[in-house]
Amino acid sequence: MKRLFMIATMVVSATTLMAQDMFEATNVATKDLNGTARYVGMGGALSALGGEISVMGSNPAGTGLFRKSDAAFTVGGIFGSKGVLGHDGSRMSLDNAGILISLPTDEGNVKYVNFGVNYVKNKNFMFNQNTPIQNLNVGGVNLSQTYQIATLANESYFNPNGVQKPWGALTDMSTPLYDDDGNLTKYGLLGEDYVTDAATGVDEFTGYTGFGADDANMRKATYGGITQADINLSLNVLDKYFFGASVGLYDINYNRESFYEESISVPNYGSAFYDFTNWYKTTGDGVDLKLGFICRPIDDSPFRFGLTVHTPTWYKMEDVNGSVLHINDVFVSEKYYDPYHYDLRTPWKLGCSLGYTIDNYFAIGAEYEYQDLSSMKYSMDGHQTNYFRTHNDLISKYLKGQNTFKIGMEVKPTNEFSIRAGYNYVSAPMKNDAYKILAYDGPFTETDFTNWKAINRFTVGLGYRYKGGYIDVAYQYSGQKGDFYAFDDIDLKPTEIENNRSQIMCTVGFRF
Repeated sequence: MKRLFMIATMVVSATTLMAQDMFEATNVATKDLNGTARYVGMGGALSALGGEISVMGSNPAGTGLFRKSDAAFTVGGIFGSKGVLGHDGSRMSLDNAGILISLPTDEGNVKYVNFGVNYVKNKNFMFNQNTPIQNLNVGGVNLSQTYQIATLANESYFNPNGVQKPWGALTDMSTPLYDDDGNLTKYGLLGEDYVTDAATGVDEFTGYTGFGADDANMRKATYGGITQADINLSLNVLDKYFFGASVGLYDINYNRESFYEESISVPNYGSAFYDFTNWYKTTGDGVDLKLGFICRPIDDSPFRFGLTVHTPTWYKMEDVNGSVLHINDVFVSEKYYDPYHYDLRTPWKLGCSLGYTIDNYFAIGAEYEYQDLSSMKYSMDGHQTNYFRTHNDLISKYLKGQNTFKIGMEVKPTNEFSIRAGYNYVSAPMKNDAYKILAYDGPFTETDFTNWKAINRFTVGLGYRYKGGYIDVAYQYSGQKGDFYAFDDIDLKPTEIENNRSQIMCTVGFRF
């Protein structure tokens, strides 16, 4: 772990600083596997095979293979972690709804011009955790969040710029931290260090210090999602070359509630305990452009390959947050902060894919995608503040290129029935030593972070075709491990957590 890094160059109001960092940026830039049940059942590996509404969001050229119009909608349910803080770990959702109009032409080489619109649940943020913090004792010394808080409070106390001190709630003599005479009470969260001047005998305050933790626990509920609407145009040229473009419109609704509690040992006073509750909400809108190409290079062969380029998504975002502190069940402070507006630019994404079919009873597809997460940038009205410059530097240093591999197949034992299976591997988004920083003059007090590892997804599905329509079902299992840190300390070892969830879905579609 890296030591706590302080943002000491910022000269802005504490009522406007929020929690944008590389962890939040990664949440926005990474996607789930979602769409129609056929698309999910084949692991999303349809970018070269095409002929599926959901490929508007992966390879827009894939809709060029339609020769009939299509409309579909998908409903599903996600089943994950247990409920916490009043939030359930399972929920139902509308995962997909789209329509594609296929128009044959008599204009030379262009055989079909297809138009489509598709809605999809791009990301589901649902994740609950109830995590006892492990490895607090290192070499006989108990670590604690209060040491990080003390560092932040010291930077705030000695702030040379006179910026509002949000950590004052932890050190203000009007709180239960002190008695009427200004002495640290049994409710103390932070201690004080003094140096005695040899000449005058006067004790000079040199800073705050923390206390060792006996035990700690984190409860957190994350919910909301990112929805995506693609507006698509595709062309079929000579039944051999397929071109497509999609404009993507995004809407973010991200929510997080956390409750951190810790028992500490205060010298001369015995044990004490405290808890932090934090609320955090992000909303915003984004736009991108996706370009795709599919080619059948060999005449009379079903083999095809595809290429895709996705521009960055440009987001306009807004954050709001609040926090409450209790010490020994005594209320200390409650704060809510004004909305804060900023911009985020996600990475470019490049992809290539292969597809092959045997008559009308077997199809297989494979796909590779790459995005360089370290290229993401925060800004405000197109400009980088010192705050964002610091976080952008950390993004460049600790995030990395992310690789996604997809493979899927479909077998049709009869003309009506289909059996599908797929697999995804998504590499870890960040380096193992990535860590979170907090601004000493910022209001956010949620010190924890998780370094998430690779994702493995397994999918299966069934389909039934009838004249004029189809019904598909699919199941997806997604597994991911992460190293959880309750606070930043060079000696703190991580607590391993898992984000495992199952998803079922059903698609009803019509061909006309």
